[in-house]
Amino acid sequence: MRVDVALVPPTSVAPDTTCLVVDVLRATSVMAVLFGRGLRAGWLAGSIEEGRAIRAALGDRSGGIWLCGEANSLPPEGYDYGNSPLEYEGLDLPAEAVLATTNGTPALLVCAAAPLTMPAAPLNAAAVVRVAFEAGRDVLIVCSGRVDAATGRRVEGDDDTLAAGLLVERLVLLGARAGDEAVYALQQFESARDHLGEVMRHTFHGASISAIGFGPDLERCCEPDVYDTVATLRMEDGRAVLRPLDRG
Repeated sequence: MRVDVALVPPTSVAPDTTCLVVDVLRATSVMAVLFGRGLRAGWLAGSIEEGRAIRAALGDRSGGIWLCGEANSLPPEGYDYGNSPLEYEGLDLPAEAVLATTNGTPALLVCAAAPLTMPAAPLNAAAVVRVAFEAGRDVLIVCSGRVDAATGRRVEGDDDTLAAGLLVERLVLLGARAGDEAVYALQQFESARDHLGEVMRHTFHGASISAIGFGPDLERCCEPDVYDTVATLRMEDGRAVLRPLDRG
């Protein structure tokens, strides 16, 4: 088994690859919380407007449904809640949610054709690594990255690279071989291991969310193995949805 890292989302993924998608600050960390606390479905939107459209199309749902996400790190107009893992840890959750974020949900949608795709974060690292390894395929860790304001291009997000390095380490310890970008991510994580929160605060996303009051979220996103629930991506009636994996 080989583990590779895409520092930004690729245009496509190999059909025989397991994908772990990382948007540590904060979309995939929120997903770890939501599914760890009992969410049964997370419908994925590629944009804020698409999120509104999906929510309208789904209508009333048994158990309730929320519209959740962020634009510029804050809840968009008309959304029920934003993108804060700590906030969701204090709420009584519905059964379903529509999720739309700047980086995380588009990165997951890129991987929709893979046989197994899971949102991943330190918060549920042990669980997703275990499922990925047991699947027996090569693993691609897809970092969501960020859009550079000057060029409009998607570029590496140092925060996601650090989180990817943690996942690489776990997979290598199980016997996976690391590709070049995976080795790079592992090196970044190893240099920050003992002060991960501090290093995260100095990344682009870490600094930006801390500046608007989400520093506690950042610290929570750095905590490993809090949740043992894994969500997997599938298509239902033409829509991408995350559902918790029943491991029996």
